[in-house]
Amino acid sequence: MDAEPPRAFHVFTGAIGRWWPLAELGVFGAGSTVTFTGGKIVERSLDGQEAVWGTVTRWEPPVAVGFSWHPGRPPDRASHVEVTFTPSGTQTLVTLEHGGWDVFDDPAAARSEYGHGWPKVLDCFAEEADRPVDGETWVALVHRPGPSAPHDGSLFDDPRFADHVAFLSRMQAAGYLIAAGPFMDAPGEGMTILRLPGRDQMGEATRLATQDDASVAGGFFTVSVRPWSVMLAMLPN
Repeated sequence: MDAEPPRAFHVFTGAIGRWWPLAELGVFGAGSTVTFTGGKIVERSLDGQEAVWGTVTRWEPPVAVGFSWHPGRPPDRASHVEVTFTPSGTQTLVTLEHGGWDVFDDPAAARSEYGHGWPKVLDCFAEEADRPVDGETWVALVHRPGPSAPHDGSLFDDPRFADHVAFLSRMQAAGYLIAAGPFMDAPGEGMTILRLPGRDQMGEATRLATQDDASVAGGFFTVSVRPWSVMLAMLPN
């Protein structure tokens, strides 16, 4: 596809509800929504019912995402899907691997059915990923020590701080990270600036800041997610 890996990864995960053909390939059909949320893929119907399609097993933006796969089936009957995003010049080679067919009553029939279904799904994905990007969303993440953080000055030495560093590394790899660092007049506090492709991405930014960062999800840090705008940029000569 024409999109570069950060864009392709974002559309597959953060914007799945915009392109997945739910009317034909959803549990609840037309009118439902689907999102990656809380480490799971969840479809919600118009009347509030939920169906978990799978649980994320690999999350390496913008390189790969993997998940168990059981839409309309119990978790103990899950197969597994892994999608990789490989740069190819200014384009991306997207590879989807679906395995674990032995969980189906008729593995051959299931594999044949998905052999017809996945190309349709990926065509919808490619169409969305290749659309021109409409603007950007800038956010400031303000981090402060959380309820489980140490208060003896050893915050940066705590092993859980590595979870925050890992989050920042993932944001950098995805092409979202602009800057990050501590406030010098407030021990333990700091700010991160992210730039996400597309307008109206505050929901995705909040999901990343509160769920993808294990240091926040575990209470080591708290985070405020605030919309931010660039009014003036001084660039080096």
